[in-house]
Amino acid sequence: MITQRFSILFLAPILLGIFTTPVLSENIDWSDSSMSSIDTDTIRIYNLNYAPTPGKVYNINFNFDEATLNFKPDLATLEPVDTQRYDTANLSRGGQLYDSWWRTNGESEPSGTHASYPQDTGTQSGSTTWRCKECHGWDYKGKDGAYGNGSDHFTEIKGIFDAQQKPIGEIYSILKNKNLPLSKEDIWDLTRFLKEGLIDMDKYIIFSGELSKTATGTRNNGGPIYSGRCSECHGPDGSEISSVSVGTDANNNPWEVLHKITFGNPGTSMPSMLDKGLSLEQLIDLLTYTQSLPQE
Repeated sequence: MITQRFSILFLAPILLGIFTTPVLSENIDWSDSSMSSIDTDTIRIYNLNYAPTPGKVYNINFNFDEATLNFKPDLATLEPVDTQRYDTANLSRGGQLYDSWWRTNGESEPSGTHASYPQDTGTQSGSTTWRCKECHGWDYKGKDGAYGNGSDHFTEIKGIFDAQQKPIGEIYSILKNKNLPLSKEDIWDLTRFLKEGLIDMDKYIIFSGELSKTATGTRNNGGPIYSGRCSECHGPDGSEISSVSVGTDANNNPWEVLHKITFGNPGTSMPSMLDKGLSLEQLIDLLTYTQSLPQE
């Protein structure tokens, strides 16, 4: 039934009158838009472009009207999104928010377990359940990755790679509706991270088998990078910081280490190597070298 209703939607010029009148239909551009169903009678359209307001897109709900067999816009849900904010968003800060948003934006650490955390499946509790990475994983693959069945972090929640295919207006709206204490800046930084920052780690870290967790970069190329950028804090053998063993962490959870190498470690002085100008190839080389450091 809902599929039939979608077809009705696109046969009718129902967008007239959504924005300020008078409106010409040619001012509305659907080409970058996307759609998702809210329920059997409501759909949401994301990323509509409206010619008189460049630099903004619009999201809005449409409700099915049984009397007219048509979808009608719900003006109360009209949401303008200033896409120009995307251009100045900080990708690496978005990666840190994904890691731990309260250590990044200075908000209070949440108490209790997140209401949406699947407690019947997951084994975690408390503030860790509020971290994006806790359900979607350091490899961004969720239930299909390192946090799959058998992991202490398994939740049956999918990964986030499909976000790369969504328009930025939709990503922004989804994040905004999570009702977390995130500022507009936070949401835009996360939006950019999800759109541009996700690394397909299966290309660089062996996922399974005898060599599982092995990084596939060039160790000899990573050594000078480590010496020049990391050893001052972590020491030549990776054990200078008492609470951290770089070699152990890189071998046990290379996905987390690659994420932190790339985007920085929130709440610490560890910077983003992406911001320092390292290429993805150099980041993988650096990870590969850290796996050669002593383990505790």
